[in-house]
Amino acid sequence: MAEQANARRVTGPGDVTVRLLDPQEAPLLIELIRHCYAETYIDPTFYEEPSVRALLASGKLYSIGAFSVSGELVGHMGITSRPWGGATADAGMTLVDPSHRGKGIAREVAVGLAQQSVALGLIGVHDYPVTVHAATQRLAKGFGVDTGLMLVNIPADVAFQEMETPAPGERSSSLMRWLPFGRAPRREVYLPDRYRERLTSLYEAAALPRSVCDADATVSAQPSELEVILDTRRKIARIGVTRIGADLDARVKAETGRASDEGAIVGHVDLPLSDPGTPFAAVVLRAVGYSFAGLLPEYRDGDVLRMQWLSLEAQASAAAVLSTDATRAIEAFVLEDRAGLIAS
Repeated sequence: MAEQANARRVTGPGDVTVRLLDPQEAPLLIELIRHCYAETYIDPTFYEEPSVRALLASGKLYSIGAFSVSGELVGHMGITSRPWGGATADAGMTLVDPSHRGKGIAREVAVGLAQQSVALGLIGVHDYPVTVHAATQRLAKGFGVDTGLMLVNIPADVAFQEMETPAPGERSSSLMRWLPFGRAPRREVYLPDRYRERLTSLYEAAALPRSVCDADATVSAQPSELEVILDTRRKIARIGVTRIGADLDARVKAETGRASDEGAIVGHVDLPLSDPGTPFAAVVLRAVGYSFAGLLPEYRDGDVLRMQWLSLEAQASAAAVLSTDATRAIEAFVLEDRAGLIAS
């Protein structure tokens, strides 16, 4: 990611200028985060000016800001590249100063994010709107496609300033959303039988050209290859599967147990849908406590199926606030798949 979209002037109820933040404007972003979250933002490094300045200068984060006439940063969205690069990125950090809400600022910043994504040559971004309120969910109405639901992935102590939310003090969940900005390549995918209908319908909704292939019953005789990261702030173990072997269930069970001993109460496993072994992997992962979370198109060398595990400690969560029938249908599928796991 190297190019930048031009700044643009937006006049209207908010009367704001939408443009990229300069690394020297890191204090403005930190101040806005404090206005929106006090000291509870999910990534504590965003309270450290040197860290934020270095991140902005590195090109790993593109911060799209909305500035008032007086020069105050009143709205923000970010595009974050992933360590392995690729033609997609993560969107997030949707912030609007509480004193400026209700003026359409978030939507203006979202337009700026779309322009920046196109300028960077991205074919799409993944966004993760929270479910404790519907404000960020409404930004992509009629454009993005909700593809999953990550249960209890937001810590209980994250506080949304001046915003009424259900069951404060409990962990909450996030949607998985695909926002397309370019033409995705045609791909062959191997879909687990249990999730084939759901995944096929998501591909159709996202207008992604995919050919569903039948998987060979055999898997690699070589050991599985995993990349494991423990997110201590969120208490989540993130496991990326780069090679599926017959030992996958034992490896994932061991890594989940190790992460649990270190404080993780949620686990995510990402399976490559380009791998003929993924249908086998989805079956064996259910046997060790993982269920459907969602689809991440073009996430890493193609599409990814994310599955999730919850500890007993992670069962309680705030009631989800969902804005569309399609999103509520995804929630129902995710909860039904998890309920089937518990009952089996």
